[in-house]
Amino acid sequence: MLVSGAALAAVLLSPEGDETEGDPGVSVLSLDADSVTQLGWTYEEESLSFLLEDDTWVYAEDSAFPLSTSRVESALSALCDLTASRAIEGAEDLTQLLIGDETTMGGERYLSTGDGNVYLVDEGFLDNFQYGLYDLVVKETIPSMDDVVRFTVEAETQTLDLYYLEDSGLAYSDEYVWFAASDGTYTALDSDLTQDLIEQVTLLSWGDCVDYKAGDEALAEYGLAEPAATVTVQYIETVEVETDLTDDDGNPIYDTQENEETFVLEIGSYTGSSCYARLAGSEMVYLIDATVCDSLLYTAADSLLPQDILLMDWDTVDSIDVTVDGATYTVVKSVQEVTDDDGSTSEETVWTLDGEEVALTSLLSSLNSLDSAGAAPTSEPQRSAQLSFLFHRNTETFPEVELIFYEYDSTTCLVSLDGEIRLTAAREDVDGLAEDFLALLPE
Repeated sequence: MLVSGAALAAVLLSPEGDETEGDPGVSVLSLDADSVTQLGWTYEEESLSFLLEDDTWVYAEDSAFPLSTSRVESALSALCDLTASRAIEGAEDLTQLLIGDETTMGGERYLSTGDGNVYLVDEGFLDNFQYGLYDLVVKETIPSMDDVVRFTVEAETQTLDLYYLEDSGLAYSDEYVWFAASDGTYTALDSDLTQDLIEQVTLLSWGDCVDYKAGDEALAEYGLAEPAATVTVQYIETVEVETDLTDDDGNPIYDTQENEETFVLEIGSYTGSSCYARLAGSEMVYLIDATVCDSLLYTAADSLLPQDILLMDWDTVDSIDVTVDGATYTVVKSVQEVTDDDGSTSEETVWTLDGEEVALTSLLSSLNSLDSAGAAPTSEPQRSAQLSFLFHRNTETFPEVELIFYEYDSTTCLVSLDGEIRLTAAREDVDGLAEDFLALLPE
């Protein structure tokens, strides 16, 4: 059975006869869905036709087209039991099912089945046919990549190679888990900035599909024959695998397995506010947001460096040399056992200077939460140290960490961490730290 579907053009059907109110819910068309083997419609001058082959709907011109069969089935379902709110008798003798403009009452459309009448149907009926071919494509699945272990961007101008490494000992703080690798050297990165970049891919959604069977010539046009960037994501996929065992109730017991998987995305040319992209090796080409491409093409490791002035685990620190106004003071940490009035015991951290206790904990907390005032200037003017800390630690790696605040201008200080100046701090904040420390000194 052939149903030549809705010609969804902006065609106003002008009835020549009288408009008579029919019964509410008057039947316009009733079809047996199981007997329909071909369905088609025209939308925005694009004519589509679909065939039922082996109980599956396929695109008539290419059965290999990745067709969303659910949308075809929805369109057919809308035709199988079509009702109208009223009928207009004596209209032109139209030879195909047509849907015209919205009525003056709104919310309804004129429709003709070629039986000499024009019907008023709910305009929602039209939604089932407002699809061109590429609106019906089933897009390839982007996997869930929650546990990324490596993220690599290979572009013409640079390669960005990022690793997720917990408890690596590659930085003075174990809170740094993302590292950029280059020539065997690992550099700690800001976790939030790095995660934001990675999520450009792991949370990616395809835009429009522009080609489902791109050959070599088409790939060259999309800039994908030689991609501008290739992004490789290595991640751990956790799956539950059924074993041969059952529990006491006879239910199957599952084993949790972790498999390393790889996802590869290729970035092509820009087109307007979008960019062409595809899964490596796929013939399907999509549009993705151009800002995503910008991030992947032009983000360098330097722009992902930590924004923390200090991120110290104080449990690893045994003593601190603090230098203020040219004088150096050494505070030493000890852990003492204390007993409360109820007889319960606990451990308490005590800082002492020359044998006298100093209340250093609040200052150390302020130091760890000190905000950066921005990136350091590329040029380094003549400067002198305003305030410095040398942390002596009980760790195998980074047994000493040095933090120095250098005078820069009237509002900022340069911040040096282990000899590297990358950030600035507000001068008033540094002055406040120095004053707070001096106020702790015994009389």
